[in-house]
This record gives sequence, structure tokens and C-alpha cells, in this order.
Amino acid sequence: MVIFDGVRKVYGQDSIGLDRLSLSIEHGEFVFLVGPSGSGKSTFIRLLIKEIEADEGTITVGGRNLNSMRRGRVPYLRRSIGCVFQDYKLLPGRTVHDNVAYALQVTGETPRGIRRKVPEILSLVGLSEMAQRLPDELSGGEQQRVSVARAFVNHPRLLIADEPTGNLDPDTSIGIMQLLYRINRTGTTVIMATHDREMVDKMQMRVVALDHGRLVRDQRRASYSRADVGAARTPPAG
Repeated sequence: MVIFDGVRKVYGQDSIGLDRLSLSIEHGEFVFLVGPSGSGKSTFIRLLIKEIEADEGTITVGGRNLNSMRRGRVPYLRRSIGCVFQDYKLLPGRTVHDNVAYALQVTGETPRGIRRKVPEILSLVGLSEMAQRLPDELSGGEQQRVSVARAFVNHPRLLIADEPTGNLDPDTSIGIMQLLYRINRTGTTVIMATHDREMVDKMQMRVVALDHGRLVRDQRRASYSRADVGAARTPPAG
């Protein structure tokens, strides 16, 4: 699904974003991207959505070479990748329903398709009864669920979550992680950047650790049981 081959990104003269990073992520994996501030996590994500360009190396996403991708194709790439952010990035003057519908509208979905898909995804994230509320009428956890719904309503093959639980309390964070796990179980590849070590330990998924732009750990957990992950893997109600 994702291949970084010798990728290097330098900001200015001395600030290294990534230092000849090479790794691959298979379709359907759930990968935690960890490391201290300045380790290269944000650079990794920005390169994935072609917000910035690599100075060296090759990046492939879903079989598409980002190095040779024309600028006019970038919006199509981004529409095929779901993104969830720490600060939600919801449209403040639009309802929950309309925030999610917007993600379908920009991809040219028909009104009939929107009427079918939005209620389905709101049911998945447990917000069916809040469809007509505005973002400022929701808790932080509910707003993040809207953000997840918007990112997944097009059923992308890849979902990137950048510190999605950073502004949430521990109990609410567990609910968001349960939701991301359910999405991953549908076949969507999930890459999540996080500082939450406890959550990483609970989920028992693959961990890619960066430090100063270099890969310092790639720990795969190919086998696990439900007893290993406990409540962190229990699907959310609704």
C-alpha cells in the first residue's frame, strides 16, 4: 500500500525531516507511527499526501509513484486517502450530516448516494441521533467521531490519523481507537501518528518509530489474541 524507498527530506540547510527512510506498509495493516517531536512523523504524513516533495528517494502509494505524479492528479490522490486530525477540522457552520456529506460532494457523489451513505456512516460511528447538530454542540469525542466519519465515508483504501486522540481524555480516546480498529477490519490500511504509548501497548499492532528522520524501530506483531488487547479491541456500541 505504501512504499518509502530511500526517502530524504531536508528543510533549509540543517533541519532533516527524513533521512533516507525505507519501509513498506501492506494493504490492510494498522501501523502506529511514533517518535518524539521533530522525529519526522509530520514529514512522513505530508509526503504521503504530496503536500511536500521528497528531495531524494521514491514514494509509492497504492501503486502510484508520487515522484512522477502530475500536479493536476494530486487532488485525486488526496480524495483516495482519508485524513483525521487532532483538531477535527470540521466546518463550524454546518451540521454533522452536512460535514460528512461535504466529503462526498467534492468527489462528485450523487444526491441519492449522499442520502444513502451519510446515515450509514453516522450509524457506524454512533452519531445517528446527532445528525442535525452543529460542531459546537458536540463534545470533543463526538467531534472526532464526525471527523472519522468524514474521512471514511468514501471508504478509502488508506486512512491517516495524525494524533487523533491528542485532545481527548483516556476513556474517549479508547472509543476513537475502537472505531479506527473497526475501520481497519473492513480492509482499510490505517497509519496513526501518536505520542500515546499506553494506547500503542494496548492495541498490539505494528509500531514504526522515527528519531531525527531515521527509522529506529519497526516492530511487527503478526500474531495476537483478543486477550492480548482486551477492551481496546472491543467494537464501540452503535
